[in-house]
Amino acid sequence: MRRLYHAYSVVTAIFGLMISNSRAAEAIRVPITALTFSPDGSALVSNGARRLDVRSAQDGSMTGQLACDLPKITAAAFQPHGNILAVAGGEPAVNGEVRLFDWRTQSVLQRLTNQNDLATSVSFNRNGTLLGVASADHSASVWRMGSGGANVTRIFTLAGHAGPVLAIAFSPTDRTVVTASADRSIKVWSTENGRLLRTFSHHLEAVNALAFRPRTAADDPATPRACASASDDRTVRIWQPEIGRMVRIIRQHRAPAFALVYAPDGRSVFSAGREGRIRQFDADSDTLLTEWSASADWIYALALSPDGLKLASGDGSGKVMLRDLSGDK
Repeated sequence: MRRLYHAYSVVTAIFGLMISNSRAAEAIRVPITALTFSPDGSALVSNGARRLDVRSAQDGSMTGQLACDLPKITAAAFQPHGNILAVAGGEPAVNGEVRLFDWRTQSVLQRLTNQNDLATSVSFNRNGTLLGVASADHSASVWRMGSGGANVTRIFTLAGHAGPVLAIAFSPTDRTVVTASADRSIKVWSTENGRLLRTFSHHLEAVNALAFRPRTAADDPATPRACASASDDRTVRIWQPEIGRMVRIIRQHRAPAFALVYAPDGRSVFSAGREGRIRQFDADSDTLLTEWSASADWIYALALSPDGLKLASGDGSGKVMLRDLSGDK
């Protein structure tokens, strides 16, 4: 139905047969669905078999591992300007969980276990005071972060989707949070009280990923913030969620799109999916700037370094690839 279900359908059976043997479990190559750079750009984190892999941000090579014994790890996000790493996952149709790690000590600070199905996506707001969690149980939730990751409390549940919620993202204004679902819809909610503000039903298939255009010093504060979505319907669409407007449709993909990310300067957006190709589009039009074949497998995750010079991608075979974008500048 979407990358999480595409990615794990085969791996689940293999994993069940091999997990009793630690060496065999170590050798399992799970699809890369969680991929994020640390805020200082020094490390790249990806999911492994019941673990997190810490990689060099320069060449993607392994530099360490962090135990995380969730049956599935689906997403990861760092708290902006902080030392907390949120990791989502769980067991499909059984339970979902988000673990908050102290990145400095690599210890678990909190376990958030209120989902009745797989936790599919995590996202922090701009200043790291709120954490959004999407779930396959058709809901999402917003949590308030205490100092240092302590006293994390759920402030409201976002209920209204008719299918698994596959992505969640906060607007840079912090006034709204946006969710996307396998039910083909995108919903916009108030961060003040969790009230549903509007629903977009333009996509024709499951909506797999969301990304807001970063705010820069040159931006006019009065300009509505743009949000991109990627879908199984082979399109990337650009929205202004806070005013209820769809800006444009990008139709360059020839297969489902699973992942997208904006460049830190907000000038372009990268997307990828089943084709194994990465495309870069101008953020103010549907102009294709460049594209390349990055994998022979499906690409489920993309991440950009904070300086915008390294683009990481993760595929269905468990490979993480890094592309140096400095020559493209």
